[in-house]
Amino acid sequence: LVSEQKAIGRLVVEVVKKFRNNPGDTRLKNHKLRKRLIGKWAFSVTDDIRIIYRWIGKTTVRFLAIGHHRDVYSPISKTSS
Repeated sequence: LVSEQKAIGRLVVEVVKKFRNNPGDTRLKNHKLRKRLIGKWAFSVTDDIRIIYRWIGKTTVRFLAIGHHRDVYSPISKTSS
């Protein structure tokens, strides 16, 4: 389990580097969120791991959640900062 978490951690770092270089990279599956998550975005680390974020400037984002798809969408509310 620990080695799996380390591998996922390394993968998150790798994918975040891709995002920093080009948020529009289609391999990230970057997309706007809707309904109660309007104003927030998400991209994929794996088929099941997501990073939820919001833009706080023209070139700056704040990550709000990183984790399994089933876990990251529920705690994020419209007022998350």
